[in-house]
Amino acid sequence: MPVVVNGLNAANTPYNAYVLYLNSANSGFFGGGSLISDRHVLTAAQNIAGFVRWEVGLGSTVFGQLNIQISSQAVAHPSFNMANRANDIGFIVLPQPIVFTALISPIQLPIQGRNLPYENEEGMIVGFGFNTVGGKSCDGYKCISPIQNYLTITVSHTTPGQVRSDFLKVGYQRVISDSRCVGIYQITLPNHFCAEDSVMRSNVCNGDLGAGFVVSDRRIDTLVGVASLITASCDSTSPTGYTRVSQYRQWIRDNTGV
Repeated sequence: MPVVVNGLNAANTPYNAYVLYLNSANSGFFGGGSLISDRHVLTAAQNIAGFVRWEVGLGSTVFGQLNIQISSQAVAHPSFNMANRANDIGFIVLPQPIVFTALISPIQLPIQGRNLPYENEEGMIVGFGFNTVGGKSCDGYKCISPIQNYLTITVSHTTPGQVRSDFLKVGYQRVISDSRCVGIYQITLPNHFCAEDSVMRSNVCNGDLGAGFVVSDRRIDTLVGVASLITASCDSTSPTGYTRVSQYRQWIRDNTGV
């Protein structure tokens, strides 16, 4: 993924985006995002700040069959703080409008004023991140770019011994209490929340940052979180920290029209 450790193969998830983001030296890293309109992919600001180009893959649960667009325009929240991941949200602007199909379509955002998700609510995360903790790491520190064959990168959001999945993975986590969350991460409430899988131990990993946490709100899949904070270990059982989308609903609308 955007890495889901201990995840299962995912069914069609038409909003999910694989994001490869690169700096001016052509070094890059990979993460996740969520399609929210025909031109915008919501992701973490840490995938935007300091980078100049984004390859966005949509439309398949098989990595090698993703449809790729290359963007040179993205906007991080103006108050993003890399040190503590405050306001860790932003969006990538696609160069061409997406034509929606059964395989590519946007995810709904929270209704204004609904402070989702709720404590103990279950959400879904998907991604092409790492699904093992053994073997080579991204082909010997080369991570795959769907359009560039192999792109040599400086590895930041990858760890030796992890292998990216060829298939989209899914995991399910439940939202934990704010008091536990603030005991793990230096966050400001309610701008972040935390979630974990205490049963299957599926978890977000390095390559999944920016991926969406989705719940069913009135039977409609709704994007309520953006993966923002993880502990050092990819197969860790520690909760994941998410930017709470509802806190930034007006900012998203003001800047994207969505």
